[in-house]
Amino acid sequence: MVNQFYPSPPINPLHRLSVRDGLEVNAERWQLAHQYHRHRQNIHYQSLNQPGIVSGLGIRITEAPKESQSRYKGKSHWLEIQPGIAIDIEGNPIVVDENINNRKFPFISPKLSQQNFDEEITVYLVVSYEDNQTLIQEEGWKEREWFKFDQQVNPPTPEQVELCRIKLRVEDIVLGRFELKNPEDVFYPQLNEIDLRYRQQAKARPQALVNIATTTPESDNSFHQNTNKNLSYLMQSLNVIYPNLQGSAEVKEDILAKPSELINTDFIYIPSWQITNLNIMDFRKKALDDYRKLGGMILIEANFGDTLEDMHSAISQLFQFPINSWREWHNSSEPHPFKTQPFLFTALPEYIRDIYYSEGILLVFGNLSTAWGGKVEQSSLSRNDIRTAQELGINILSFAWERRNMKRLLSSDI
Repeated sequence: MVNQFYPSPPINPLHRLSVRDGLEVNAERWQLAHQYHRHRQNIHYQSLNQPGIVSGLGIRITEAPKESQSRYKGKSHWLEIQPGIAIDIEGNPIVVDENINNRKFPFISPKLSQQNFDEEITVYLVVSYEDNQTLIQEEGWKEREWFKFDQQVNPPTPEQVELCRIKLRVEDIVLGRFELKNPEDVFYPQLNEIDLRYRQQAKARPQALVNIATTTPESDNSFHQNTNKNLSYLMQSLNVIYPNLQGSAEVKEDILAKPSELINTDFIYIPSWQITNLNIMDFRKKALDDYRKLGGMILIEANFGDTLEDMHSAISQLFQFPINSWREWHNSSEPHPFKTQPFLFTALPEYIRDIYYSEGILLVFGNLSTAWGGKVEQSSLSRNDIRTAQELGINILSFAWERRNMKRLLSSDI
């Protein structure tokens, strides 16, 4: 079950019918009045909600109808969509009732370009709102809002609602020997099995999407994998514990090698041992400093026994500021956002010695990132300790997003 974040509604003005005495109401003007209210509804929905499935719309493997059995004899490639309701990104309702005749259709093998026989391909089954008023007319003066099912090899567009996906092997498609099946384990579907894990449910819209990144190169396999896993656990907890923000499923890697992606990154994690390496690389040093000045948040995690003086000496090579500019967690009486919002902290957990903050930089002495993954120095943490680490991490993410957002609001380039 992967979360997806959708953009805010486009900034387009509204136009309504100017009503006055003697105005002749024709079809064009009536349609303008109708479109105005529909546009208002779409803006309202997109501002407060996200698209997805409301109820039903399950997938069932079935036999071909009698009138089609001779054509599709011997093939169990028919699917039936169960009745249900979905809402698309613009707030348009997609209502599939049981009286619809086209809920049952054949699964069509995808057309392949030159692909290796050993490769795999994913087929997506989607539904979308159909804004075509000529499709169905009832009683001459009443029209039904309609929808459309599609099978495609490209991921769903924002206007489409995913019903399921099926992964197939190219060789099986070419030889026509694949057989659609229900998954034995719905959480781990295999080839040819219906995958329902990526269906989005209609829900309230989060305030924002938080994007995080690391400076760790992929070549550093063990540290790279552990860091990404721990950060992923934090983002996973964010979606559940504090749904006002939504964490991106992707942790961007070696972000300073991709300066163009920095603009959409709220938070960068840097282990302390990488600071010296970054000092040597001038182009990365400038990218990191520019990122901080534009509102980005940098978390530097130092070892439990390191001193502020040692870390400041290394950090000052990247960012020029006096040592007295650091604000210490324990000595600060200010209700700083990363101590109070959304969760109140009066003391640090035992696996963190101290936290210092200077404009755009958070310096943590301890094992916060490994605690997100449930371990500190190979020892497993209690459920309560893990939750404490996650809540502190969410405070930091919330602070990082708020800081970057306010910096953007003060900028001319929004």
